[in-house]
Parts: sequence; structure tokens; C-alpha cells
Amino acid sequence: MTLPRVVLGVIPLDAAYRIPEMNFTIFDRKMVQAETITAQLTVTQPREVVLYEKAFTALIEQAAIGTTARELIRTAMDRYMASQRPHPIGPVDVGQRGAPAAGDS
Repeated sequence: MTLPRVVLGVIPLDAAYRIPEMNFTIFDRKMVQAETITAQLTVTQPREVVLYEKAFTALIEQAAIGTTARELIRTAMDRYMASQRPHPIGPVDVGQRGAPAAGDS
């Protein structure tokens, strides 16, 4: 599916912290809806909307897109899948390590 007006950006986990984490949506540069823990805010004051536009610009500058974003997603998926696999030789009984073999005294 192609969505010409949609760009998926992924902010790497090691990106510098530049703005507080929160969800917000900008509507036509005239209104912002921001979600907090306790409420949803609707912002319409132009001077406040500009602050959200600046925050969005900072996120865009940090985001990886295209091939780089796909690589970050693939790496995260691979790490997750690797953490879900059982160990190839099965569980290891740590209590058995270093125990004398049969016939050793």
C-alpha cells in the first residue's frame, strides 16, 4: 500500500532527549490536541501551537526514515525474536558444573 502523504519515522533508542514524551496531533496549524496522563488538551492559541510545531520539527530531525528506519525496525524485531528462542542445547543445570565426573575422586 502506498500512502504518498504519510512518512513513517523511527526515533532511535539512543537519540538524545530533546523534548518531553507525550502524544499530540497538530490539525492544520490551527489546533493541537495533546494527551496527558489525566486529560486531553485542545490548544488553539497560535503562540502555543507554534511550540508544538517546534517540538514536531525536533522529532522529525531525530527520526530515521526509509531504509534506515526499516533497518532499525528489523534489528528490533530480530533482537526480540532471539530473546524468545529456547537455548539450542536446552536448559543448563548450573548445579552440575564442576561436579566430579564418574570415577573421579
